[in-house]
Amino acid sequence: MKKLLYLVFAIALASCSSQKYAANFNYYKSNSGYAGGYHEVATDIKTTTSIMAAIEPAQLEASVVASPTAVVKTKPAPSKVLKTYAQMNKSERKALRSEIKKEIKNSVKIQKVTKVQSGNIDHDLKLAAIFGAVGVVGLIIYTSPFNIIGAIALIIGVVFFVKWLVRQ
Repeated sequence: MKKLLYLVFAIALASCSSQKYAANFNYYKSNSGYAGGYHEVATDIKTTTSIMAAIEPAQLEASVVASPTAVVKTKPAPSKVLKTYAQMNKSERKALRSEIKKEIKNSVKIQKVTKVQSGNIDHDLKLAAIFGAVGVVGLIIYTSPFNIIGAIALIIGVVFFVKWLVRQ
């Protein structure tokens, strides 16, 4: 069994690393109708002219109005200087610590409520998923004891799933 597994692994590794089947995306020349490189058209065999004009940054605006648009400048951040923890006196530090504790308790309560609501899966549905997974794996292994165990587990998983569906 191990030799067969090693053989399949070696074949898969060799087939994936082969240069013959490696992707090649540069085989098609997208400007085949043109003589030169990109953006050049052959007007004559000896002379080429550029299709695109030079791009000016001032013309890169999308507007239906012919007049230029005004540049909106962002307001600077407020210059209110806050004290650091080391600069605070004892009463300010105590007030800050109590505020931080209140915020932490509120966030923990919110997280507990959302965790209970999102993690509340019915017991029968859990059992159906577990037995279904065991059954599928047992059927995939494909030897006589695992086939039997897999089929039985799959049937038990279907029973739990139907039981859960009936209650819904």
